[in-house]
Amino acid sequence: MTEEQQVPLHSISADVVKTSEKSSLSFIEILWHRLREHSGIWYMLAANIIFSCCTFALKLIPADMFDIMITRFLLQSIVFGSYAAFYKHYKVFTTNGQPIACTLNILMSSGTNLTYLAAFYFLPLSDLNAIKYTYIVWAAILSVIFFKEHFKVVNAIALILTIVGLILATKPQSLIKLLSSLFDQSTLSTNITLSMNRTISTTTIISSTEISSSYYYLGILFAFISSLTKATQMVARKQLVKKKQPYSVMNFQFTAFALVVALIYSIVRRFWQTDPYPWKWMFTVGIVLGCCYLITNTFYAKALKRENVQLLSMLGTLDIVYGCLLQYIFFRLTRSWMFYIGASF
Repeated sequence: MTEEQQVPLHSISADVVKTSEKSSLSFIEILWHRLREHSGIWYMLAANIIFSCCTFALKLIPADMFDIMITRFLLQSIVFGSYAAFYKHYKVFTTNGQPIACTLNILMSSGTNLTYLAAFYFLPLSDLNAIKYTYIVWAAILSVIFFKEHFKVVNAIALILTIVGLILATKPQSLIKLLSSLFDQSTLSTNITLSMNRTISTTTIISSTEISSSYYYLGILFAFISSLTKATQMVARKQLVKKKQPYSVMNFQFTAFALVVALIYSIVRRFWQTDPYPWKWMFTVGIVLGCCYLITNTFYAKALKRENVQLLSMLGTLDIVYGCLLQYIFFRLTRSWMFYIGASF
């Protein structure tokens, strides 16, 4: 190689550095573009985590959940109402020519939230979320009934899998234990050779089993009602969205009604439970949870604008996993393999 053909070493190293910098920048840009392209997924995941943590926190607070919800619904009503009335200049009490759909949305949205809380009194969060997400199937069936959509083979398969999943996820062994305990009780009552102490202890065990099982199945009933009301709410909202009813107006109407219901329950409950209002918890935890739920509502709305509804529904079922993790972290509560099989359906 001649002297004119030789390239200085410092120019080669500078070119290599520039090329590597460009490649690293292009990789970061591509990664950032991909993340922004699927930002709806990240919004949905963040909203689910916040919602699960806030809901689970209600179990750790030494106050009645409905008392906390008074502050939450009050805060949400103020925010949604102010945004709709003063910022967007919407009519917050209008039905937009759909009085039945509007009434159903108010009643079913409030019913979904309140029965979900009622079920949370008696069920672990993982079990509650497993039952809650059956609303996807019920909503598809209601759409067939009210919107004359075709009932497909996929809908039938989903319905069968949902029923099987419910049976597996809602502790069928508890029902078996209850029935066997009742059978044992009738057998023991006829056996006169048993001692008095053994009879009393066995009866006590059976009674506690019956009570715990009955509370558990009461929670299942509330959770099932919550999933049905959620499905009806989705159908009603679908009709209202077709008629261009703003989401902020729908949210204000349901939170205001839910606030009234929570207040009535709280007042009536104190006729037989005369404990004072937990003002400290209501104003601190209630406001924090209200703000967190507002964030989740915002994230859900952003996710719906960016991603497919079916994909978001599948991501929403991760609430079951979050519930299992939180229960294990705080209570060391684990679920059986049968629960995970049922929840996967």
